[in-house]
Amino acid sequence: MSQASGARTTEEEVWDLFDQTQTPDEVAYVVAAAMKGDAELAAQLGDEESVQQRPEGGEADSEPLKAYLKSISVEGFRGIGPKSTLTVNPRPGVTVVSGRNGSGKSSFAEAFEYAVTGKSYRWTGKAAHWKESWRNKHAGHPATIGLTFAGQSDTSPDEAFSLQVGVKWKAEVTDVDQAESWVKRDGGERTTLEALGWARPAETYRPILSYDELGGLFEDGRAALYDALNKILGLDEIGNAEKYIAAALKAAGEERKTADAMWRQLKKTIAACDDGRARTVHAEIKQRPFDLDLIAGVITGSASPQTSLIQSLREYAATEQVTLDDVVTCTAELNAAHGAVADGADAVLQLLADRTELLRSARAYVAATGDDDCPVCEAPLAKDWGERVEEAMAESEAKLVEHRQALTRLTNAKRSASELVARLRPFDIDVELDGCSAHASAVASAQALPTNSAEWAAHLETTMPTALTTSAAVAEQAEQHANELEDEWAPVAVEVAAWIQAEQAARTKQSRLDVLDAAKLWLKEQGEVLRARRLEPVASKAREIWAQLRQESGVDLGSITLEGAGTSKLRYVSVQGSVEGEDTGILSVMSQGELHALALALFIPRATVASSPFGFIVLDDPIQAMDPAKIDGFLSVLQELGKTRQVIVFSHDDRLPAAIRRLSVEADLVEVTREPGSRVIAKPAESPAHRYVDDAFALIVDDNVSDVVKAKAAPGLFRFAVESAARQRYFRDSAKDGVSAARAEAVWLEARKTGSRVALAVHGDPARTISGWVHHRQYRQPTIAVCTAGVHNGQILDKASVSDLRKTVDDILDQS
Repeated sequence: MSQASGARTTEEEVWDLFDQTQTPDEVAYVVAAAMKGDAELAAQLGDEESVQQRPEGGEADSEPLKAYLKSISVEGFRGIGPKSTLTVNPRPGVTVVSGRNGSGKSSFAEAFEYAVTGKSYRWTGKAAHWKESWRNKHAGHPATIGLTFAGQSDTSPDEAFSLQVGVKWKAEVTDVDQAESWVKRDGGERTTLEALGWARPAETYRPILSYDELGGLFEDGRAALYDALNKILGLDEIGNAEKYIAAALKAAGEERKTADAMWRQLKKTIAACDDGRARTVHAEIKQRPFDLDLIAGVITGSASPQTSLIQSLREYAATEQVTLDDVVTCTAELNAAHGAVADGADAVLQLLADRTELLRSARAYVAATGDDDCPVCEAPLAKDWGERVEEAMAESEAKLVEHRQALTRLTNAKRSASELVARLRPFDIDVELDGCSAHASAVASAQALPTNSAEWAAHLETTMPTALTTSAAVAEQAEQHANELEDEWAPVAVEVAAWIQAEQAARTKQSRLDVLDAAKLWLKEQGEVLRARRLEPVASKAREIWAQLRQESGVDLGSITLEGAGTSKLRYVSVQGSVEGEDTGILSVMSQGELHALALALFIPRATVASSPFGFIVLDDPIQAMDPAKIDGFLSVLQELGKTRQVIVFSHDDRLPAAIRRLSVEADLVEVTREPGSRVIAKPAESPAHRYVDDAFALIVDDNVSDVVKAKAAPGLFRFAVESAARQRYFRDSAKDGVSAARAEAVWLEARKTGSRVALAVHGDPARTISGWVHHRQYRQPTIAVCTAGVHNGQILDKASVSDLRKTVDDILDQS
């Protein structure tokens, strides 16, 4: 925010408070980012947290241009048809523009407001037809606004420049906001309004205030005045930061709110679930911190006996069952194997074995010795003995192989039978199911095979059908029980899993929430410190102004405080004081006129703070609701303001000009009149110098005033008249010559004598003699003599003297 030279910015003060309150870096950085804007705060809260830098002290990067108004030209806009121009002196002082209702004076004020701020309070929040009825009914095209300013630099007061601001609407445009605006400095190229640097100051310092807005400060809701004062104090950055952080808190807190809401619901769900896993989870979620890993293990089975049970039941139900076909095949094979073995006698087979072994040995002996005799009886062997031996050996070998195969078959059949009954799995899971006992007995009976394997087939045929029937029944019951357990737990598990995910998301944002909460609290506490620090001088100034405005009012203004945070819907301005000596909140007891006067008291400090770039204040109908007593007080305020500001007041009646004439207040008066066809004419009314002339005439001809008083007072009025004319002429010519208002004021104050001031007006040089000018017209010399020697010595004057004074004043004011 732009500040006056040497003033500290809000950002700089905030960093000082960081140091004073020993604010943690992470909190300070969030506050600093939020003061820069919503985007900066989002970036600070992102994955890549940045380190905010303390601002360097000194003046703002760019100072808005400071200027005084010279003229307002309007055509085709509101009550003004053909082009009309209102000209004012571009210098500190008071100018009152008066005219009856409907004369067009407020159209000048509205045009000025729109050109400077880009909007008008009159149309804010109004129905669409307000914004569409801005063109003049008699001459709506062309529709333009032109402002001229005499500007000066804050850094170089002697550097003056001219400034033009223009607004134009195309013929087909119906929306007042669809205007083309431009700025031109020193006759250069046109540029945009942004180049003035007035956009934010126009909103913050609000250099124009209308009658509607005066009332609106108290009628638009309690928060409206709070926000207006917050901007006056230059603390809208604090207010905006509070809003951005509140929004970030809400966004970051959504995960926590969601997780907590799901947690509360989950506790109800878990309590109603009769499942071992539910009981385990319920024990873990009773209080924080939650062991999410353990809870996740419960729903995935890694930490749940109930899940193991379900898995065991399903595994049992899925086990491949023995079928009756398997039993029939097994018993048939047993019977066949036993039959094959029974067909061969063991003894015969043994003899065959022995014979075969003997014959094999005899053949081997004969073959080894080559002898043809029998090795046992030594009788000669038959010639075919060898062949018969081979045949006998082959036959015995074949029968032996056949018998061994039968034995192997029986062994395999017995093994298959043993394996078959072993496949009958007893139900050994720790849960009660119908039929478990019968199944266990049937399995035990089937698996109790007789000692004689020849009885196995009959045994299996007798016991296996019952075992198979009970096994199938128990497997079905196991599957059904697993489904029942799963059906009850499955939706609970889904709910638990969803909550775990939400809780994990909330935990990732918790650190952000903690920092944002701390930043919110810091802004609330330190924002109050800054508000109190900055509000006091504004409130003090408002009390001074109210003291002048109140006049006969019994309401005395006391403390002014901002209550509530900048984001609170209940934020408001507390205005305390006293009524007839009784302390109270005063807003509710004030009349409409008093409320308007109070609004002025609050508005004027806002518009005249040192950091405002505007050399002017424009007030539209500020006295409409004031009683006569307050008008005199208001005029005193205007006089004080006019010392440093160009004050332009639009008034619908003659009460303010009349008070100016009555009190001989230094002010420029302009009259606005309206002719047929929306032709508006603005022309100077009686000048302050001429009012002094009239005052002098009234004093001289007043028979109720003694000559002594007249001799003392009348020369002073002559001097006021001459010097007032000289001042008006000098400031007018200085503005034309590009001399800054500050420089012109300094030169004027240095010229302390009447002659020097007249020399400034007529020659532009206070050191030049005015002797030639004085003697050029015979009435000038006696008039100047009255303003010098007459003031010191006193002098009796007459109507002729006043006539000479009027001519001298006219000569000084003459632009030729």
